[in-house]
Amino acid sequence: MNPVGILTEDPRAYFDMLTALREQGIAHLSLDFSEPIPANISVVMTTERERHRVSFDRVVSDDDMDRAVAKVRRILAGGRGAGELTIGIDPGQMTGVAVLADGVVIARTMISCPENIREVVRDVVEGNRPSSVSVRIGNGDRTNRNRIFNILWDMGYICEIVDESNTTKRSRTPHEDAAVEIALTPGYVPRKKQAVDPVPGEIRNIQRLSRIRSEGSVTVSKELAEKVATGDMSMDEAIRKQKKP
Repeated sequence: MNPVGILTEDPRAYFDMLTALREQGIAHLSLDFSEPIPANISVVMTTERERHRVSFDRVVSDDDMDRAVAKVRRILAGGRGAGELTIGIDPGQMTGVAVLADGVVIARTMISCPENIREVVRDVVEGNRPSSVSVRIGNGDRTNRNRIFNILWDMGYICEIVDESNTTKRSRTPHEDAAVEIALTPGYVPRKKQAVDPVPGEIRNIQRLSRIRSEGSVTVSKELAEKVATGDMSMDEAIRKQKKP
C-alpha cells in the first residue's frame, strides 16, 4: 500500500495525524511544503486552513481525526463505501452517539433530543454508503431509549438493546465513550416497537428542569411533563403552554 503523506506546519495537527495513522496501522510519510509531493503518495492529509497550499488530487483536510482517517481509508480502498457500519447510542438527557466503520470509530457526537437521531443516522449512512448497518442502543434511560428505538424501527433499522452497565468511563466525553463501547457490544433484538411509558421519577425530573429552563418562573404540570417525556412536546413548548392563562 502506498503511504499517506502528512503535510502541515501545525505541530499539534501533525502529532494528531501521526498518532491516528499509527493507531490504524496505515503507512505514512512526513512531507514538507518546500518539496514536491512524491509520486508514490496515495493521499495527503493536511489541515483545513492549509488545504489551499496543497497541489494534489487526493487531499483529506478534516480536523476531526476520526472522520479524517475514515476518509483516508475510503480513498485507500478505491473510493468504495464502508463495509459494515455500526452505530452505538448511549440514551439519556444528553445522548451519546458513536459511528464505527469496519470497527474503526469515524464519528462521535451528542444529541439533546431523541428525535435528532433520525438526522444523524441518515447523514452517516448517506455519507458512508455501507454494505450493512447495525444499530445498538444502551438499555439505560428506558424512556429515551424506547423513543430512539421506535424512531429507528420506523426508519427500517433492526436495533439491538445492549447491557450498558460496564460502558461508563471517567473522561471528558463519557456519553460518547459509552456509545463506542455500546457499538462494540452485542445485544438482543426486540421484535416489536417499545412502549414509551415514563415513570414518576422522570416526570418529576422534567418538572425540575422546567423550573431551571424558565429561571424559576414556572413548573410544568405532570400532564405537560409526560408529553415532554414521550416526545409529543418540547420543553419550551410545555413552558409556553404552562404560562398561558
